[in-house]
Amino acid sequence: MKKSIIKISGIAMLLLSTSCSKESCSYVTECTPNEPEGFMVNTMNMDNISNTAAIYKTTFTSNAPIGSDWNDLSLGTNKVVEVIPTRWNKSDIGQVFGIAIDDNNGIYLSASKLYNIDYPVVPFTSSSFGTAGSAGIYKTDVVSLSTIDFVTTENFLNTNTVGRAKIPNADTGLGNIAFDKKNNQLFATNLEDGRIYRIDGTTGIVKSIYDPFVQELTPSAGMVAAGEQLWGIGILEKNNKTYVFFARTLTESIPTFSNSFNGITGTKSIYSIELDSSGEFLANEIGSTKLFVDSSSQPKLEIANVPGTQAKITDIAFSCSGRMLLAERGAPHDSKVLEYINSGSSWIVGSMFYTGDYLTGDNSAGGVDYGDRENLGSFVKDDVVWATANAMNYANNTGVLLYGVQGMSSSGNSPITSANTLTDLFIDYDHVYNNSGTIKGGHGDVEIFDSSCPCNKR
Repeated sequence: MKKSIIKISGIAMLLLSTSCSKESCSYVTECTPNEPEGFMVNTMNMDNISNTAAIYKTTFTSNAPIGSDWNDLSLGTNKVVEVIPTRWNKSDIGQVFGIAIDDNNGIYLSASKLYNIDYPVVPFTSSSFGTAGSAGIYKTDVVSLSTIDFVTTENFLNTNTVGRAKIPNADTGLGNIAFDKKNNQLFATNLEDGRIYRIDGTTGIVKSIYDPFVQELTPSAGMVAAGEQLWGIGILEKNNKTYVFFARTLTESIPTFSNSFNGITGTKSIYSIELDSSGEFLANEIGSTKLFVDSSSQPKLEIANVPGTQAKITDIAFSCSGRMLLAERGAPHDSKVLEYINSGSSWIVGSMFYTGDYLTGDNSAGGVDYGDRENLGSFVKDDVVWATANAMNYANNTGVLLYGVQGMSSSGNSPITSANTLTDLFIDYDHVYNNSGTIKGGHGDVEIFDSSCPCNKR
């Protein structure tokens, strides 16, 4: 049903005008989405809470207090509504990072070992994976909140799982997932073999597999080396064609001691693979195996040597107009959020985003997405950039240090990070402030339910 419109404060109105200061704002359209449009899904791994993911009802952003925690328990009925499905806990679905959302109320969460790779928060063992195993993908209906094991884990020795709802993995986890709404299919990057799995969005059956780089004749258990590691993944619709974008770690340098604030440094690039009219990879198939490998034109290198010191881009998101967000993850205070705009055959830097309120504003936790901004019932499509972040609100000496997700104008925010408390939105996950030692690095991806509002063409 449609949610009632609540009158907003003058500060929130200022936020909207700030986001449109460089434009005519002619794209602001009278449009009221239906729930769950605009809802937010987040993943996390914190040792002081039992849930590993949550849904936040963030459709009406004008209800959010500017510069402070929208999830503050003291807000009472003005607090953002938080929903945690029954199975979304450590003992059931286990640790998850990746999120994808289809166009039929479905939420997909993927198993991950990521939280223990850079800045460990919780000691990781295989038991931290859920009932679907280390390559598990879980599907939840946002209305009924029921969750099923959608894709489960196969013994690593079986490298071709086409025709079954299984992905081979030996306690390595998946990189991330993305949903192709046009073809009703899910894509997953597998850190075990450096491949992309194309999965039926209704049954969970693996339809085909794409290996873009090194084809291992005799795969061995464990995460593939740099050069084969695929992390973030996203879907772009352009000129009636569908492309799967993915992030590749090229080189990496692993710290020599645990709990390193430096993270795993290295280099990374963004590639894409085009799909044909049926949603299949446009690449070379090996025999009739549905295992596809690189061709003379695929994959395409989209962005070489993505800026930033960290080795991983763990999330890729696109706006309705084709702008691309990248989220770096690794060192909690040296990871960037980047935006690119397509210009002909290349990509140019878009708006600048600064997450958290510590050092240079490079406090990304590895998740990004676009969402709508609401003002008196009018919605601006994809006018908010949401990013998971560390150390939000740190330098303002308010005694409130936040860890969770930050909402920024799509036009960018200030490199003077303390100034962003005058414009940005914040959600802290665990309702406990100033506890960086127990939750730093413990929050993951973010995904927003798309709305049916007309596209903001900026």
